[in-house]
Amino acid sequence: MADFSTRLRELRKERALRQKDLADAFGTAQTTIANYENKARFPDEPMLGKFAEYFDVSLDFLLGRSNARLGIQDSVLRKEAPPETLLPPSSTAARYLDLVRQGGVEEATELIEGLCRGTLEIRRTYLEVLEPALKEVGRLWAHGEISVGEEHMISQATERIMSRVFPLDGAPRGASGKMSCCVLAVSSEQHLIGPRMVSDFLRLDGWSVQFLGGNLGIRHLLEVLAARPVNLLAVSVTSSANITEAADLIATIREKDFLRATHIMVGGQAFQTRSDLWAEVGADGTGRDAESAVITADKLVRRSLPLR
Repeated sequence: MADFSTRLRELRKERALRQKDLADAFGTAQTTIANYENKARFPDEPMLGKFAEYFDVSLDFLLGRSNARLGIQDSVLRKEAPPETLLPPSSTAARYLDLVRQGGVEEATELIEGLCRGTLEIRRTYLEVLEPALKEVGRLWAHGEISVGEEHMISQATERIMSRVFPLDGAPRGASGKMSCCVLAVSSEQHLIGPRMVSDFLRLDGWSVQFLGGNLGIRHLLEVLAARPVNLLAVSVTSSANITEAADLIATIREKDFLRATHIMVGGQAFQTRSDLWAEVGADGTGRDAESAVITADKLVRRSLPLR
């Protein structure tokens, strides 16, 4: 059975890439790729996920644990090619993206802050400006028109801007916050804007929300949930390579007696190409975007709450 270093070398050569080409695509040094292939170094979990996504293979295949290139995520990304449509040049989303790409983060921040003057405006800005802009970033990356480094720069800038217009420590802006939710991305996932949007939308709808971001192991998540029980756990997965991790996390949650009353919702790009994938990984429901996620969350929790 092959190992990671062998798989990486084979996959690179299949695409006729030099070590330098692969290093440039990931914003790292050529020596790092060489060390991976020579078994002198081994990547961390986030980097493994990026390799799996880049080469469109499962983690099991990448690590040499299986000869099947794809696992549960077999049918996910292959069923939906990246959209070909571009943002309308005159749209606010296109203007925002152009400002960030050109380094005008302050101007982009002023643009978004000017739009977000109330609850309705925040919702519309997220859905009509930030979300389309980030989908365009994903399309550009899929077509090799922007580097991993630029994609990260845009994402980080957007996260900072979202924190300016909607601080994480702010109080819920709606009902009484009686319903509670914990929002996170699986630990191998690097894309946090989607779950952050869901977190903000839930808070706008009056939920009490714990936003945990990413890079959190299951043991630490269980500690959080034991200390502060919630009605709903929302799990985000962008890369199809991380579907199996989400299924494992949900299976672990289901085994805990103290979490039997906690509903589980999943979302993210990885769940948008198969309508039944959320059920296959063991979740109670899903949402295609932040707005539909709030609707699903409300349905899941309200139907189980005692009547007052």
